[in-house]
Amino acid sequence: MKKTGTFLVGVMLMAFPLLMRAQETGWQFRAGVGSSGLYGGVTNIEDRLGFHVGVNADIQLTQNGVMRFQPGLELARKGWKFNGYTGNEQIMEAKFYTQLDYLQVPLIVASSISLGQGSSITFRTGTYVAYGLTAKTRMEVQNTDHKETFPENHFSKECDFGKMAYDKDSHNVSYPKFQRWDAGLVVGIDLTFGHFMVGCGGTVGLVKLCDPGFMGNTVGNIFMTLFGGGSPKNVTADISLGYTF
Repeated sequence: MKKTGTFLVGVMLMAFPLLMRAQETGWQFRAGVGSSGLYGGVTNIEDRLGFHVGVNADIQLTQNGVMRFQPGLELARKGWKFNGYTGNEQIMEAKFYTQLDYLQVPLIVASSISLGQGSSITFRTGTYVAYGLTAKTRMEVQNTDHKETFPENHFSKECDFGKMAYDKDSHNVSYPKFQRWDAGLVVGIDLTFGHFMVGCGGTVGLVKLCDPGFMGNTVGNIFMTLFGGGSPKNVTADISLGYTF
């Protein structure tokens, strides 16, 4: 937490001279959906639907409006899902959906090129810092009406699902306590038409969510740890719609 605070202060100090030279500031509202998952350190999981919604400033850094700085604040849902089983004496098929809700601060440097007639294309790159609010898992038992959301906030404590959750290879699933802070890289492209914009992009986490191997095939987990990015980290790909003020 101290390191994250130091990082944020450093970013603000670096951004201050840019803000002082800013020519014009606008605002953007942005919302989008896409695919969210993990890379590295764990197998037998699948991507799930994620979303983000928030606002960001659009600060013109050069007089011609090409270079821009776009800090923001957004709510971002990430996570994954897996197919498996639940039960003790009676084993039933089940689907598990894990969602991680973050308060996220993207810090973007953008390059905007006019296409004429009020339209433009913008290339966005930068970083983000995120704080985990809640992390929960919902289970749906197949061929029944039974649905259950486990009470543990995965950012606050570990969750063993009552020792009755298994992945598709019948390995027991037990979540450790997840790292609450996250940070990583952001990339994206926007097309703007007047006040409206449509974009695509993604994020790649650089902070491990937890130690590897909390579920999945042992050999596969070792392979993913060695060649797939080390410990599990968040990754997203999304499309978004926005409005500029």
